[in-house]
Amino acid sequence: MSANKNFVRGALYISLISMVASAAAPFVNPCTAREDPLQEAIAALAGEVLSIRNLQGPLRIDWHNESSLPTSESVALQSQFAAQLSAARGLLSDDPSVPPLRVTLRDTAAQIVIIARVPAADGEQVRLVQATRASFAAQDPPQVAPSLQKQLLWKQREPILDAAEHSIGDSNLLLLLGRDTLWAYATVQTQMDLRGVTHVPGSLRPSRSLSGRILFPKLEPTRFLVEVSGKTCSGTLSDKIALECAPANAAKRPPSAATSAKLLAPCDYTAWTLSSDDGDWSKPDRLFLRDVRSPSADRTAVLETPGPILSLESTADFASSTGVVLNLSTGEYEVYRFNLACHN
Repeated sequence: MSANKNFVRGALYISLISMVASAAAPFVNPCTAREDPLQEAIAALAGEVLSIRNLQGPLRIDWHNESSLPTSESVALQSQFAAQLSAARGLLSDDPSVPPLRVTLRDTAAQIVIIARVPAADGEQVRLVQATRASFAAQDPPQVAPSLQKQLLWKQREPILDAAEHSIGDSNLLLLLGRDTLWAYATVQTQMDLRGVTHVPGSLRPSRSLSGRILFPKLEPTRFLVEVSGKTCSGTLSDKIALECAPANAAKRPPSAATSAKLLAPCDYTAWTLSSDDGDWSKPDRLFLRDVRSPSADRTAVLETPGPILSLESTADFASSTGVVLNLSTGEYEVYRFNLACHN
């Protein structure tokens, strides 16, 4: 089927989607102060892309704002679009060599039109949504940072270098990296159920360093990397955790803990950087938020912690961040989940 025919088919389909979205308006998230037609349009576009038959990843989003929409709002819409497409695991990638999923925002006399051109096995698929200008007004960037919520997930005496939450299917796992041990816990209601533990093979380069990383850089949800001083390990999550380690590249710097993470606000999909103070382990720490749209703006302090923050890791959809804190009062290593909450 030609791109033009796909374009027409997509436009007609989106008209139906828009009618359904309008009918469902009373049931949307109550934290949104008012209906935003652009957000509804992006949600419909993401749903239409995900419904394409024979859709194959990985793809990278190639976003172009050729409309009069302010850059800040375009960035927020792009974050929303990426977050909703991340529901299809393995669809999106930051790899510049993979095919682009091109999204373009354009003006007409009365509307803003959003066009997606999607590579597919049976030829390029084109999808279109639109929002009437009269139905929305440009919003100013938020003046107040959203609230930051925290939840204690785990604590123990043995050192924790890094922690990461990761979803596989319907299962949500919490991985903890110690000096020479990796633990995997599954969230069962409010409890943590130990699903596996493994020893990090061989101390290839003895070190007293308290730094390490857990990374999920590949598209396969069961594969991950562990970086600790002197070694790099590849791992697989299955009935048992398997690790294979090799000496780290001599030219590569020792792993350093991540001290910032990206979070998306659930109401307007604005992106925020969550960061900590830089590194005095002898005193309590603070967490800060900064609007990604204003990188030169001052950070806003939003939360104090009972000790230094050793690492921060974002989840794949940027809905939450996992942080490791050394509680100076108890001497325990605590793992928290941080997420944003919208102001009413």
